[in-house]
Amino acid sequence: MQATEQLLDVTQRLTRCWDQRDVEGTLQYYTEDVDYSEPGAGVHIKGRDALRTYLNRYFEAWDTRWTIREHYRLEGQDALVAFWDMEVWRPGSLDRLMTKGMDLLVIRGDQIARDTVYYDRTQLKSLLKKPAA
Repeated sequence: MQATEQLLDVTQRLTRCWDQRDVEGTLQYYTEDVDYSEPGAGVHIKGRDALRTYLNRYFEAWDTRWTIREHYRLEGQDALVAFWDMEVWRPGSLDRLMTKGMDLLVIRGDQIARDTVYYDRTQLKSLLKKPAA
């Protein structure tokens, strides 16, 4: 079992790579057999190569800054629930919004084996009407 601080550290380092829109940096924090999903967006991805394709499209369309507000360890597991705030916008746009959500993260060593992201996608509606730059 890893210490909760180690699990949070992996999660925070991953978050910084998302903030930098660094595809390869982000992928280094996911296992080869990662199970990544965003149920509210209909996204379910298995494997690092498929996640690479998703991240390339995501980073072209969105820019984000994440702040982890709270985190809770799942008892008896190397897993966290992380509650976050996210500032989101289209690259090149001045229109930004703040949203909240959570991730359920199962961590294996220094990598995430499962990442399930929950947020209210309808909050992005105003940004979805505007094409990415």
